[in-house]
Amino acid sequence: MPLNLEDILSLNLNPPYYILLALLILFLINVILLILYFTLKGEYRRLEKRLRRLVEIGNEQDLFTWLERFRDLSDMKKAIEKTGQRVEDLQQKWENALSRVGIVRFNPFPDVGSDLSFAVALLDMRGNGFILTNLYSREESRVFIKPVQQGKSSYRLSEEEERAIALALGELPFPEQ
Repeated sequence: MPLNLEDILSLNLNPPYYILLALLILFLINVILLILYFTLKGEYRRLEKRLRRLVEIGNEQDLFTWLERFRDLSDMKKAIEKTGQRVEDLQQKWENALSRVGIVRFNPFPDVGSDLSFAVALLDMRGNGFILTNLYSREESRVFIKPVQQGKSSYRLSEEEERAIALALGELPFPEQ
């Protein structure tokens, strides 16, 4: 049977207790939500003040400027690491480079008036390399090259060649010229 508006208005509307209980519960939930809202709003304001103080460090500098400095320091650290790697590479190349030099000038023939002959030792840090010898005479000039391993050669060396190797290895002081 369908209800019409007159039937509804003619009813005695004394609400039962469960409707009052539901309204009371809804009211309490609203009060709790209001308390929670104001508590969170106060916490938000405190956090906002702390963030402002953090961002505005002082001396007209802000947090973003400081963060840029840290990023710059990070870039510097990367550059230092890269430079360290380059130094290691150069050090390894330096050990293999012919960086030790010993030169001895001499006169092997009595008929030539000056020290026009020479022996040049070119060695790396481990004493490996070669010795280049030039013997000059009036008629001709001869050039010899001999390998050197750990400061020694498998070929027979003259006294001047041995002195050039000793100079290259730092075993003798360089003569003053």
